[in-house]
Amino acid sequence: MQKKTLLTATGAALLVASLVTFRADEAKPMSRSTPALPYVHLYADAKGVSHFRDEELSFSAGPAAPEVASPQLSNARALASRQLSRAPGATLLLLKRGAQEDWHRAPRRMYLIVVQGMSEVTAGDGEVRRFGLGTVLLMDDTTGKGHITRAVGDQDHIALTIPAPAD
Repeated sequence: MQKKTLLTATGAALLVASLVTFRADEAKPMSRSTPALPYVHLYADAKGVSHFRDEELSFSAGPAAPEVASPQLSNARALASRQLSRAPGATLLLLKRGAQEDWHRAPRRMYLIVVQGMSEVTAGDGEVRRFGLGTVLLMDDTTGKGHITRAVGDQDHIALTIPAPAD
């Protein structure tokens, strides 16, 4: 069973910015020639079977984030300035270490960013993938059979979800 905690939009923005700042030291800096963030799209086809697809979120299109006063947030904005959603309702999800959720659909179209631990997700077509710290997913299997989620490793799995537009 998932435990949910609601965040304000400001709190969610600060959490994402701190995650981006933390991960920036470990990852290659984004160059002008590669302004994109890879993510995994979990979607349902016309028959209701879910599949994974690797995609990229381009930073060259879309509105920029608003200016911020904090140096840490300014640095994060310099790395990645892309609005994910105009919708309120960011949520932290907790799946206890070793727990498994049987077949279920995403409750809404949303981005999911792993902030702690690791999960293993089984799509309807049988493909299994693992997602760890900093992984971004677009959960879009709101119809059909859905997917199975399992917390793997020695930590609880915590993820930040941000509602995504219906496009």
